[in-house]
Amino acid sequence: MIAAAIWYQSPPFISYRAGMRFLHCVHAEFLLVLPRLTRTRLGLSLLALGGTLVWLSVHGLDPLTAALQAGALGAIIGAAELVGRERDRAALATALTHPTTALGVATGRWLAVVLPLAPLTILCAAATGGGHTGAITAGLAAAAAVGGCALFVVLLFGNGGALALFLFMAVAGTVAPERLVDFARPGVMRLTIASALELGPALWHYRDIARGDVAAALHALAWAGLGVLFASATIARRGVHG
Repeated sequence: MIAAAIWYQSPPFISYRAGMRFLHCVHAEFLLVLPRLTRTRLGLSLLALGGTLVWLSVHGLDPLTAALQAGALGAIIGAAELVGRERDRAALATALTHPTTALGVATGRWLAVVLPLAPLTILCAAATGGGHTGAITAGLAAAAAVGGCALFVVLLFGNGGALALFLFMAVAGTVAPERLVDFARPGVMRLTIASALELGPALWHYRDIARGDVAAALHALAWAGLGVLFASATIARRGVHG
């Protein structure tokens, strides 16, 4: 009877301990961003991005696009700074020798990428005249979705992948795929880019979040989750082969 009672109480207790251990791991990984913001080029890069978007808004860039670009491009810069160098990625295998999990590491790194973009997005939206709640929410959703995707891409391909993703988001990310295929002969390249814009975390999806589109918000949430899961699988693989 006593043994049965102990067995009945154990699963919730184990789940609570596992949950707290996971949160502790996420918090520890998130704290890595604090020295990076002040001691590396990350902080200056984000400030430069914000200044550039404000300047572009003065010359015709609409405020909603500026907020979206602040979130998305800032997320790519953050991912490149946190896991872009080979020594950063090699350190992930060492991290897994501690009492932690690959999912905890990936979630902590994702938060370290995304959370510093909240003040950047808010300030950028306010400075460009689009500081309403909808634009800020859309920018943060773009940061979450692109941050998850960028974390996975940079873990696989390093800073080269970050540069390619940055250019893709900056040049084509806000373009609806219909505009690319609306040609008599769109070509394989245009069709490939249009498919990536349709399925991936492209910024044209998230413009509708400013107008309260739930489907667009769910799209961003799905990409944030998928990015973290794929990143955790990549980290776990590095731990096995590291």
